[in-house]
Amino acid sequence: MSRKMQAALALAAGTALALSACGGGGNAARTPSAADYATDGTFTASMVSDPGSLSPLMTVSSDARQVVNFLYDRMTFQDPVTGQFKPWLAASWTEKPNEVTFTLKPGITCSDGSKLDAQTVADNFNFVADKANNSPLRGAWVPGNVKATADVATGKVTLATPKPSPFLLANASNLNIVCEAALKNPKAADAASIGSGLFTLKEAVANDHYTLVRRAGYTWGPDGKTTSETPGVPATITFKIVANESTAANLLLSGALNAAPVNGPDEARVKAANLTPFTKQRPVGEMFYNQLAGKPTADPAVREALTAGLDLDNVTKIMTAGKGTRSTQLSGVAPLACQLDTTKALPGFDAAAAAKKLDDAGWRLGADGKRSKDGKPLKLTLLYEILNDTTTAAAEYTQQQWAKLGVTVALNGGDSNTVGTKLLGGANNGDWDVAWEPVNISTPSTIVPLVSGPAPAEGANFASISNAGYDAAVAKASALVGEPACAAWGEAETALFRTADVVPFASQPTSMYLNKAALALAGSLTGPSIRVLK
Repeated sequence: MSRKMQAALALAAGTALALSACGGGGNAARTPSAADYATDGTFTASMVSDPGSLSPLMTVSSDARQVVNFLYDRMTFQDPVTGQFKPWLAASWTEKPNEVTFTLKPGITCSDGSKLDAQTVADNFNFVADKANNSPLRGAWVPGNVKATADVATGKVTLATPKPSPFLLANASNLNIVCEAALKNPKAADAASIGSGLFTLKEAVANDHYTLVRRAGYTWGPDGKTTSETPGVPATITFKIVANESTAANLLLSGALNAAPVNGPDEARVKAANLTPFTKQRPVGEMFYNQLAGKPTADPAVREALTAGLDLDNVTKIMTAGKGTRSTQLSGVAPLACQLDTTKALPGFDAAAAAKKLDDAGWRLGADGKRSKDGKPLKLTLLYEILNDTTTAAAEYTQQQWAKLGVTVALNGGDSNTVGTKLLGGANNGDWDVAWEPVNISTPSTIVPLVSGPAPAEGANFASISNAGYDAAVAKASALVGEPACAAWGEAETALFRTADVVPFASQPTSMYLNKAALALAGSLTGPSIRVLK
């Protein structure tokens, strides 16, 4: 994966980089043969921070998703390179504009020994769709109006919506399916695995490591490529929490890690060791303004002024160390459901115009060069996740640029759990004014619950955005399919950008390096994809 997938909200389709040929140290460009695979090996990968709860229907933490994708299966596997859907739990499926019907493979069992049948699968989707369960995946991967039904005898699960639902198959295929015990008690899966995955959780040591072990009898891997007996499938998976990228690079080069994302200054020495980077473009910079009542940023004039007063080209250059480009749309993870060019609707860089807009909004400069309105100073808190030194440098540059406008900015950086809790915890939605939190998505519908609807704890709209133009365009887009749907989604995104509700600004190629390991499913860092080399 990219460096923690660069977000506390792992809503991307699939889980991983679009990897090219699989390989390991010394012969990374060569596809491994059967003789290269280790028997009952151990695969060790780094994580940036502790994942917290591992309950797949109740978490959007990307660190949690990294582990969840080894413990739980999904209905289909979507090839990150081609976008093609392939069998996983489902042997086959049919698709209509408002309906998808899956037919389960026979003989699927859970880690607790129970059978995974069509009714349990249907119950997964109904659990997320039920507003009372407060799943953060409702409206993202599972439409809130979906109804799932099952025919246990035939193994068929049907998802149906009252009207056409764009990307229903793609979004539904992202849901990690839990077994019955986890539906009865979702908290039971916080620190245990209750699924049909190839691996089960053996040990969880918070802020240190998570150890998984291979199950016997697993035969339903994606695209028919993986069973418990497949050569090279590791007996043990270990996720080590390594917050520092230089440390991760050292461990990777020494062989103590089989996989680590390295995208900063240490990348040059990793490349020099002949470890092949597997790279994918993904969003790393996305700005949200808190529109909670009483916040200065609830005023669109202030949001537009702050956006116009910041040279986002320079912010992108600093944040990505010159490797990135400006984002063109909200969806940024391949395979993209829609190719859009909507960010041109954002206010362009114009410091003079930004200052005038603040003046007109009543935020006047004082003798000290700082702005205030009705005796209240224009002070903002910028919340951001500390990914690396370049992220902090970009935040400091932003602080300086806004200070030139007379805006006082306090920087509040933290790890993914800290930032995710502040944004989605619902304890105090007013703790921040501006947040940098890129949301990694492939379909434009996935972000809807994050930018509309109720705020935490009742919902996931952490910036308290209320944009009538966006809501109307979403309603229009949700009743369409194909190119007309994409055009309507473009209208929706444009409505957000015109008033600077959300500001995507940076996209960057991010790389994962493998040492003595390979991926059987190109682009997928999931349990059934991992192979360990001798």
